[in-house]
Amino acid sequence: MTKEKKKEYFNLVIGKFVDEYIIPDPERENELQINSTKEGSFEADRVRFYGLNMIELFVFLMQLIDTTKEGDGRRNNINKKRLLQYFKSSSSCQNYSVEMFTSIAQVEAMLSEEMAHRLTWGQFVNWNGGQGRNIACDMAQEICNRVSKDVVKGMGANKTTKAMVRASRAAAGVKQVVQAMEKASDIKKNSNKHSHKKSDEDELLMFQDLRKLRPFAIISGRHHNHFHDIALSPTSTIDMSNFFKWLQKHKRQISMGFKK
Repeated sequence: MTKEKKKEYFNLVIGKFVDEYIIPDPERENELQINSTKEGSFEADRVRFYGLNMIELFVFLMQLIDTTKEGDGRRNNINKKRLLQYFKSSSSCQNYSVEMFTSIAQVEAMLSEEMAHRLTWGQFVNWNGGQGRNIACDMAQEICNRVSKDVVKGMGANKTTKAMVRASRAAAGVKQVVQAMEKASDIKKNSNKHSHKKSDEDELLMFQDLRKLRPFAIISGRHHNHFHDIALSPTSTIDMSNFFKWLQKHKRQISMGFKK
């Protein structure tokens, strides 16, 4: 099989998996469930819906993690548009949806080309170099804050505002000096990772439970006790007409310089 044929086959197989399990089409899924019901009245299989929700959200989480590691600003802008829908679909995340829409509007329309470029590509930092070793800027800031606190703690009773400001400014340099000293002295850094016992037995039990449940086999009327009305996807509960009105409202508010 040629390289092009392999690529074509890969895209075909993965495409089918994505269409059915990761980003399922509501109309197609409804038709699939109806056709799989042999007789009697049809009720949606909420157990299958729960499984599809888990796959969709987990794959998107993997996308977010990989976007950060690669420092991919363009992909990050695409992720924001998906996050906007997730936040809008949740009644407890409405404020996040406004902030996400504002961030999208800034990059797409409001900011100058230079500032939009900075906002797109300035979300990540790579301290040590190497491909796929970026971290988010807010995480880098938290690390800097932790280092500054460690330096201030070491000052003992000599804490004055001026001394703490001076020590905080020197924290990054102090850390580099300590790291260089430890490297020259061949001092091994203590691992921050927690030890875990092997999960093989737990995973085997989980597989056995899943084989009994068969979460992706279509069985009319199934549901979990605490998820009676779960939808096919978190975003499938969005009323697109109301969503469009919401977008128009916040476009006007942002253009006038305030959010609500």
